[in-house]
Amino acid sequence: MSRPTLKAIAKRAGVSVATVSRALSGRGRVEEATRERILRIAEELGYAPDMAARSLVLRRTENIGFLIHALQSLSPHTFYGEILTAVERELRRHRYHLHFATVEDEALPALIKENRVDGLLLVGCDLPASLIQTLKERRFPLVLVDNHMPGVDSVFTDNIGGAFQATTHLIRLGHRRIAFITETMDNLSFRERFEGYRQALEAHGISFDPALVAEGERGLEGGFLATRTLLQRARPTALIAANDPTAASAIRAIRAHGLRIPEDIAVVGFDDDPLAAHTDPPLTTMRVFRSKMAVLAVARLLDLMKNPEQPAIHVRIETQLVVRESCGGSLTPS
Repeated sequence: MSRPTLKAIAKRAGVSVATVSRALSGRGRVEEATRERILRIAEELGYAPDMAARSLVLRRTENIGFLIHALQSLSPHTFYGEILTAVERELRRHRYHLHFATVEDEALPALIKENRVDGLLLVGCDLPASLIQTLKERRFPLVLVDNHMPGVDSVFTDNIGGAFQATTHLIRLGHRRIAFITETMDNLSFRERFEGYRQALEAHGISFDPALVAEGERGLEGGFLATRTLLQRARPTALIAANDPTAASAIRAIRAHGLRIPEDIAVVGFDDDPLAAHTDPPLTTMRVFRSKMAVLAVARLLDLMKNPEQPAIHVRIETQLVVRESCGGSLTPS
């Protein structure tokens, strides 16, 4: 069977070969409806460009790297799995291909050493700062996603503002003994959420009590362990978890102590993972806009690849309070 050609796509779409070429490359002016029709026809015909030859001509690979620490999961419906899906969808729209790699230390992955990608999305807070700095010094186009550091382009969640809002919500419901639990403080996002919690207590004249802060361990049982430690030494009336899996396992630990949610302890999570609406009771949480983070990061990276000498910018994305039954109230911050 012969390989589909640009001419075959153009004939079926009723447009010129030049229009097909512009639509498939994502470069040049083509009406969006026409572009979508051409992309659909190309997919139906099984068209694939000769990438090796194209790379030699264009002096670029049209590949984007997605780097994440091996500690993190890319399974569907996980935090970073959803970001990966959104990144891949957005890159496909721009006719780029996605290559991902996991790292465990500061060593450069093969896809970078072998120049297999034109730019990088460095995803999550666990990637070594020394690796990021090495890539920056090599003048490699890159954007941090769900992470930030000075002098490097980044797109990240307003963790401090989100935790401030979550804590304020509980304070407005009448709580004063509000606890904070996390898997670990060895994570920038979790530390920032803790900082937002502390700032909200201070803003409302509530003294910070270290006994109301507990750390567990990485993984699904982290929240259970942290909550068990917390309840052995203190009795809060409300609890904020650094993420939704931690909140979900905290609910189990609270029940194991013979306490009720939200009557004895109100619980608030962070991220609005798919599981949040299905805990018992459904979890109040801070929604993080993962797809928006992915779209903005891709747009910034493609812009950097065209104009690499730009000063770094940092895009902070606000969160949204989603009130469900686990907090025992429907008030929203003003």
